[in-house]
Amino acid sequence: MRPLQNYTALKITGVVAATFAFALVGWGAIVRINGAGMTCPDWPKCRGAWLPNLNDPVVYEFSHRVGAPVLTLLIAATFALAFRYRRELPQVMQLAWAALALVVVQIVVGALTIRYANNPPSVAVHLVVGVATFTTLALLAYSVFASLPSRAAERSALPRGGSPIIARIALLGAVLAFVAIFAGGYMSASHAGLACVRFPLCNGWQPAQNSLQHIHMNHRIAAYATSVIVLMLAIAGASNATLSRELRALLWIALLIVVAQVALGALTVVSGLAPILRITHEANGALLAALLTLITYRALRSQAVTDPTRSVGSVVNPRPHKLESPLPKAIEPTLANKIWSVFGNYVALTKLNVMSLLLFTTLTAMMIAAGGFPSLSLILWTLLGGALASASSAAINMYWDRDIDAQMSRTRKRPIPSGKIKPRHALRFGVVLGLLAFVELMLTVNYLAALLSTVGILYYVLIYTVWLKRTTPQNIVVGGAAGSVPPLVGWAAVTHHLDLTALLLFLIIFVWTPPHFWSLALMKKEEYARVGIPMLPAVRGEAVTKRHIIVYSIILVLVTVLMVPLHLMGLTYLICAIVLDGLFMAGALWVAIAGTKKSEGTMYRFSMLYLALLFSAMVIDRFGRGGA
Repeated sequence: MRPLQNYTALKITGVVAATFAFALVGWGAIVRINGAGMTCPDWPKCRGAWLPNLNDPVVYEFSHRVGAPVLTLLIAATFALAFRYRRELPQVMQLAWAALALVVVQIVVGALTIRYANNPPSVAVHLVVGVATFTTLALLAYSVFASLPSRAAERSALPRGGSPIIARIALLGAVLAFVAIFAGGYMSASHAGLACVRFPLCNGWQPAQNSLQHIHMNHRIAAYATSVIVLMLAIAGASNATLSRELRALLWIALLIVVAQVALGALTVVSGLAPILRITHEANGALLAALLTLITYRALRSQAVTDPTRSVGSVVNPRPHKLESPLPKAIEPTLANKIWSVFGNYVALTKLNVMSLLLFTTLTAMMIAAGGFPSLSLILWTLLGGALASASSAAINMYWDRDIDAQMSRTRKRPIPSGKIKPRHALRFGVVLGLLAFVELMLTVNYLAALLSTVGILYYVLIYTVWLKRTTPQNIVVGGAAGSVPPLVGWAAVTHHLDLTALLLFLIIFVWTPPHFWSLALMKKEEYARVGIPMLPAVRGEAVTKRHIIVYSIILVLVTVLMVPLHLMGLTYLICAIVLDGLFMAGALWVAIAGTKKSEGTMYRFSMLYLALLFSAMVIDRFGRGGA
């Protein structure tokens, strides 16, 4: 084991890279304000030369381009140093990988932005990836400083300073902040900054009337939502006596930044889009997104660290810091803490990890149908309805399965079997969410989307949970139709009808579900057998299950490729599908041949990534080519 380090070089490169990435985001705003984005209409050269005549405004765009390779070199240097300390600082190594991947994506997106002549979607994506790169580098730099021995000793003397509720709220805030950044970039490229000149809605209390006003209001809605979440964070921090001083300070800084951001946004509109205010507004927004991500990271890390002799970077301190005074006594939970605890228990009923993939397939189906980005308001309303429907299904499922959940290691800590929520309360919660999902989708999206969402809830609860799950080993096969409904909801939200592409999206998830879930079932077959659930591995054995995984994987490959000869997808999708299908088949064969916990667990996790990447490939293939 190496002696304790101060990581001076890594600290320097991390801070410099993060600072430069932030400056590059700000310089990008200057490029857009000066209308210089297309002064270099080709890529990677500028006007056919590596060093063009740097007359104004070419100098803005060219200098922005030069910044990309400089940032790449800084990230490469940071990566090399992180690799050197990968054992002592594993989380820094992970962030270094992420930063390296993001800067490559940013270069590609920058090239596409030129190809598509700075159209609003490409500009918005370019901005979001740039801010994400800065955010990742900021987290990396923070992680290095937080891993120093002195910081570790300081933290060992403090009570655990994190909260899962704080982490979840901050994560939602970070996501909304990035949505606001995307909407802001889209608005800027659409020249819709002055489409709405009064507050709080487009013109006082009047809603948006035309496309430019809708584009402007998309940014405002996301900004308002982010502000509400940050206010909730500040209230939660003020009422939680167990939070560390550092985390509490970060929450108050976030509140100050969001207040400044709202003021800057209003002043930018009132001033007629004054350049200095636009630049400051965008830079402050990037800081807010990064800070909310940092709060999420900090809250989660403080929960993960349980050994006071370990630093956040997992560096073992051979001489633990000697405390000058005993650890503080346990603090009696306040009323606010109890409220947050109850809130967290109900959130746990919604199975957020499952919901995230369902919402992703809903969103990507919307983008495939639109051939780009639908209006932000339509996206938000559809995803809200989808989240309510998913949460409803999950809560009712937990109510019905509470007897078997109490007997399985994977589920016994869920809110109902652990006694945190009474069964009848969970049932009422699920029913109310289902009703809200239908009403919300019917009023804000359309009747077909609301109907499909309700069908999905009823199918999952009645057909799968109540009937199939406990009666047949084909429960996953037939019941998988419930998880295939979200793309239909997303498609219907955009087009108001269903067509062959939508049905094939449904079929892909339907065929994907058995090999995905059976990989997990192989690992948990003893538990399923003990509680009497006839999962295929528990009833028919491993050999039969593995053959079924291979068969369904082959069918999945055929269905995914079928979209190309039917002229529903093009060459870009075909290349991605072939690569992903090859990896999926390799995983299925690995499970069938090796039959180890490692192969089964890897296949289970990769299959989720596979589905996300496959649907992303469809979005990229359809992007800019028109939708349904």
